[in-house]
Amino acid sequence: MNRLRAFRLPFPAARWIAPAIFLAALALYVRTAAPTLGGAFDSEEFQHVAHNLDVAHATGYPLYLVLGKIFTTLVPLGDIAYRMNLLSAVLGAATVVVVYWNAQLLTRQPLASLSAAALFATNAAVWRQAGVASVGPLHALLVAAIVWAMLLWRERRAPLTLAALCFGLSLAHHRTTILLAPAIAALVLRVDAGILRRPRELAQIFFWLILPLTFYLYIPIFGNHTPWYVNTFEGFVRELSGGDAGDFTRATPMQLFEGVVVVSQYLLESFGYLGLALVLVGIARRAFRNSISEISDAIFLGLATLAFAAWGIVYGGEPDRYLVLPFLFLIYWFALGAGAIEARLAAAIQVPSLPATTRTLFDALRLTLALVLALLVIAPFPSRWRIADWSGYVRQYQVWDEIFTLPLPQNAVLVGNWPQLNAMRYLQRVENRRPDLQFVGTLYDAGPQTDAARDAFIAGQPIFLAPGIALPNGTYRYAQLGPLLQVRESPQTTAPAAPKNIALTPALTLAHFEITTALETYAPTTHIAPNRTVRVTLDWRAENAVRDFLVRVRLYDPEARVIAQRDEAPVRGLYLAPQWARGEYVRDVHNVQIPAGTPPGAYTLKLQTLDAETKKPASDEITLTMLTVTRATNLTRDQVFVQRPFDLILDDRLAVWGSGGFDGVRRAGDTLTFNLVWFAREPVAADTVAHFALRDATGKTLAAWTRAPIAFYATREWQRGEILKAYYDVQLPTNAPPGMLTLAIGIDANDLIAIGKLEIAP
Repeated sequence: MNRLRAFRLPFPAARWIAPAIFLAALALYVRTAAPTLGGAFDSEEFQHVAHNLDVAHATGYPLYLVLGKIFTTLVPLGDIAYRMNLLSAVLGAATVVVVYWNAQLLTRQPLASLSAAALFATNAAVWRQAGVASVGPLHALLVAAIVWAMLLWRERRAPLTLAALCFGLSLAHHRTTILLAPAIAALVLRVDAGILRRPRELAQIFFWLILPLTFYLYIPIFGNHTPWYVNTFEGFVRELSGGDAGDFTRATPMQLFEGVVVVSQYLLESFGYLGLALVLVGIARRAFRNSISEISDAIFLGLATLAFAAWGIVYGGEPDRYLVLPFLFLIYWFALGAGAIEARLAAAIQVPSLPATTRTLFDALRLTLALVLALLVIAPFPSRWRIADWSGYVRQYQVWDEIFTLPLPQNAVLVGNWPQLNAMRYLQRVENRRPDLQFVGTLYDAGPQTDAARDAFIAGQPIFLAPGIALPNGTYRYAQLGPLLQVRESPQTTAPAAPKNIALTPALTLAHFEITTALETYAPTTHIAPNRTVRVTLDWRAENAVRDFLVRVRLYDPEARVIAQRDEAPVRGLYLAPQWARGEYVRDVHNVQIPAGTPPGAYTLKLQTLDAETKKPASDEITLTMLTVTRATNLTRDQVFVQRPFDLILDDRLAVWGSGGFDGVRRAGDTLTFNLVWFAREPVAADTVAHFALRDATGKTLAAWTRAPIAFYATREWQRGEILKAYYDVQLPTNAPPGMLTLAIGIDANDLIAIGKLEIAP
């Protein structure tokens, strides 16, 4: 029965504090978790491997995959990728609780324990991993559990078999747990060296250590489900050894120095100078104690800290995951330092003969300590939130969701890097989309895609490269399909299904074009919202030898003002026009983003070619289509580019959030082009005009005019939450005096407020 004391919480207060800590950390991590596919370097892999019970990259992580399968099956929230992200949030919150328990066991001080848990929970690397599918949170939880079990054993409140079980579970998850072995051995031998003479107890410890390793049987059991894993004994050994880890190790003196810098910067950012000072206080406090238990703790924590810090220096892969481990142990030194000060102040206050004024001073010092510890957590919290917030991370899913809706030919081959490859597998194996597509993975060289291109052409299969993939070695021709780059063995001579055949130059014909929206389901469109991207697909035909040229795509607003423009070489500059064969069709793609704040209306999309050398027009500008920009009420203030931000409330319905275009020096009579960013605080529901006035340094009005805020978008149609960027052209008076002039604006002609200054040259 005494062994059940291992699960008794350290203090009665912890019975409600620990659950509160868990719920607070969980709420934070869930709020900032990624909503779908992607995140860390391996997230896409874990998001499909756990669901399908496949084998992950070495060393397999069987315990994590089993937990992932159970969790994604039992928790019906969002898609499978999001459920794996939520699993990290749960594991991360549980780790914060165990860190709190460990700090309590080490310090016996509530303030130090709470501050250590809070500082750990809001650490940027810990927080980031808790929002995406990653093996890091489970590893941190199991390592923290080992510390908890060892501290309980040292107090004779739990058997050593509990620590052995935690160690075995951790080793069944991540092999770097072995780095903790010297620290555990040192603690065991210092506290109970006689254990070496008790073989029966050693056998029990060994049994509970080895038992969790049976999770590795997962690999041969489910190995046949994974195409890249060879389910043989040699393949199993290769998987467990994780030989590719050597690719990320730092070996040279310069590389090791770089590792020292990386670890040092991370720890400084994690603790700050004051936090590191408390770490040093904790080290000094334990280093000069006479208590056997305190010295044993110091040896245990010291060896563990050094081991994981050294690993963080030597190993350069995924800093978030591996730098957390030394931080996990330094947080206990931080707790010891804060706890030493807290204990000293508490002891001083308990002295019966202490004068009232001195007691008041010590009370003030305790309050100061609490405020300082709170400040260590609160001060960096906003910046860490920005770093760790995955809640808006949807791009990876959007990219591949669009790709999987493209008109890709049957049995096409797609080549991508590690995250891209696993994103493809997720959509195919979890969402059951395009089972005919074949995938090839590549990393740092052109070898895999070179081999894949050769094999695809032999088999008569089309082959495409994902964005950013290096070209295969050899002479090939290229074309684009959405964000993909198609590799062609010979010129494409088949015309589009419904050719338009617009002659731009004697040598170049625009055979066809199509307007879609990037990062959305593939479909032709004439409607698009602000802050989205128009994808312009062009099919060129080379009539004769084509000079090198640039493609200019412009978007004009209803007042014929250019609001977006893209000038770039065709086919990303990877397949230059002089290489095109006569009669060849080349598919080309250009993306034009609709600026956030663009008012609703009818816009014109136009095309022109430029000489690549002179940048002068090589063809007339032609109209491709009319685009309807739709209303957007979900934009945020930071999405709209504002040159000079401010917050000017004009009335209960309208505000101006910034201006631009007033920089530079102008002359009297020039045309001033400027912009304002409007915000609809409430539906305007009426036609409102804005009054403008140009004033000199004395406040005299030189010119005044009245106009609608946006000529082609009446204010009666404005809805609450709209952010709208409007442009204006104003003729400066010919008699404007040299110096600084002020432009004022208002809804009431008698109540104008200055919004910008401009300089008039003599």
